[in-house]
Amino acid sequence: MAFDNASLISLLSNSGFSLWLYRTTDTRAAVLSPGYFSGAASRLQTGDVILLQAADALTLTTVRPNLVVPAGLVVDTAAVPFRVNRTAAQGFSVQQAATALAMTLLLGPLAGGITAGSIINARASVGGPIAQVAFSVRDAAGSTVRGPQTANVASGAANASLDAPATGTGYRLRVEAVGNPAIADTSPSFGVSPAYAVLQQNGGTLLLQDGGRLLV
Repeated sequence: MAFDNASLISLLSNSGFSLWLYRTTDTRAAVLSPGYFSGAASRLQTGDVILLQAADALTLTTVRPNLVVPAGLVVDTAAVPFRVNRTAAQGFSVQQAATALAMTLLLGPLAGGITAGSIINARASVGGPIAQVAFSVRDAAGSTVRGPQTANVASGAANASLDAPATGTGYRLRVEAVGNPAIADTSPSFGVSPAYAVLQQNGGTLLLQDGGRLLV
């Protein structure tokens, strides 16, 4: 069919701009062909907007110079519309090779009868790649009172000699890997007794270390 002037209805007109509705049984392609709206040259102005209700689509389009009507925006269509599908996928992965290393520290038993002024001989068995350990003595509050003393590991063991702390109880010996204090071992609590006194004999009398007589 050709252009039907009666089917071109003004919906809105203001300040030189008009919104039109055009209904037709023609297809959208036929309506958008060059010269279709020539019969409305006296009514249409450049910049007007036409709501085109064609046989196969509802389109919002404009009027360009020389009554050129572009493809516009298809609001609804009975035909399969032109479609561009785009898909994208981005992959990201991280691989890290790791080897488990077993590291252990185990304190040897302490000799009994630790007295003030004596030496505490400490020994620890070491497993895994630990090059150095640190020995220390801590009091009941967890404060370090002797050491830390660093010792090299040789043949799976490390040794150290620390001065015994002052007379008291609740002391603990601790050993930890140098650079990795999470690998450690702590002994049961122990006490330090006063130093033994030296008795001397003067005839039939026993004397204390300071020369005083010992009465029994």
